[in-house]
Amino acid sequence: MILKNKKKIRIIIGSLNIGGTEKQLLEIINFLAKKNWEIELITLKEKGFLINNLNPKIKVTNLNIKSSSKITNLFLIFYKLFKIFKKDSKTLTHFFLPQAYIIGMLAAITASSKCKLIMSRRSLNLYQNKYPLSRIIEKLLHKKVSKILVNSEAVKKQLVTEENVNKNKIKTIYNGINVKYRKKNNEFKNLKIIMIANLIPYKNHEMVLNSLKIIKNKLPKNWRILFIGRDDGIKNHLLKLSKKFRINKNIVFKETKNVNNFLKDSNLGILCSKEESLPNSILEYLSYKIPVISSNVGGCREIIKNKRNGLLLKKNNSLELSKAILYVLKNKNIAKKFSDEGLKIIKKRFTMNKMVNAHEKEYLKYVNP
Repeated sequence: MILKNKKKIRIIIGSLNIGGTEKQLLEIINFLAKKNWEIELITLKEKGFLINNLNPKIKVTNLNIKSSSKITNLFLIFYKLFKIFKKDSKTLTHFFLPQAYIIGMLAAITASSKCKLIMSRRSLNLYQNKYPLSRIIEKLLHKKVSKILVNSEAVKKQLVTEENVNKNKIKTIYNGINVKYRKKNNEFKNLKIIMIANLIPYKNHEMVLNSLKIIKNKLPKNWRILFIGRDDGIKNHLLKLSKKFRINKNIVFKETKNVNNFLKDSNLGILCSKEESLPNSILEYLSYKIPVISSNVGGCREIIKNKRNGLLLKKNNSLELSKAILYVLKNKNIAKKFSDEGLKIIKKRFTMNKMVNAHEKEYLKYVNP
């Protein structure tokens, strides 16, 4: 009896710490494990918090590199991956995030691996401006990789126009989300704004504070904005700004692993980043029927259709954001329309089921061609 090729895949990523990419990956591999795929997850740094939610069938290999020297770290990661590819040169391998892609691909090529290799690009390539060498290396590696998966058409366009990738090598698979909407009161008697974004300059929290300063006297008495995300070094600056603008009593900062209860209690979602690929935070807002105001950047416009299921604004425009907040606040029927249409688009295009099945479909092309 002739057996089909075993469904086997190797995933390489920095860690499974909490992040948008990591959460999506967790859903993918847990789904595959239930369907009897043999999976090895290789983490380059620490295992990460989300490891606790991993299906026990999944083999985890942590390279556990702890040198104080960055150069030594990179070399040791490369060497360990080289040995892995030498030992097993046939298993389908999927790289997530730039470091895993660059080092992993170089290791696979050096080891003369015959593996089919897939890369996921899940952000715009603006990080390459800070690391120009990575742009040169990645453009060379794109020629060797079997497939590139992206989570927005905005990312695909960049790869084609700026990195010379053949569009036929790229597949767009949108992020997925579990629909968690529970009927709740979306009235604006108490305005409760939520912004889920790590405290990083490009997420533009400062612009949001500027907008709220402009309209603070026009908002309901007990309005509140909740900033949820990891502090990457700007929290103290934002706190000082909020005090300067005399809105600090209305600002709450929260670093949490579970945002569901906060989403249930919010009635306006904001994301005003200077750049985005396809933000999970907007999907989370819409899944809870929260009307959304977003900057018109990257893949945001692939989720939000302006004035249909939310508002899209020019980036970095405090005055436009302040007007948009008041517009949604004063027009309850429009806010409800945004909420209803938002949930519809989630169910139609951005479900978790669609996302994980699309990944398996791509993998099967290489496991059982």
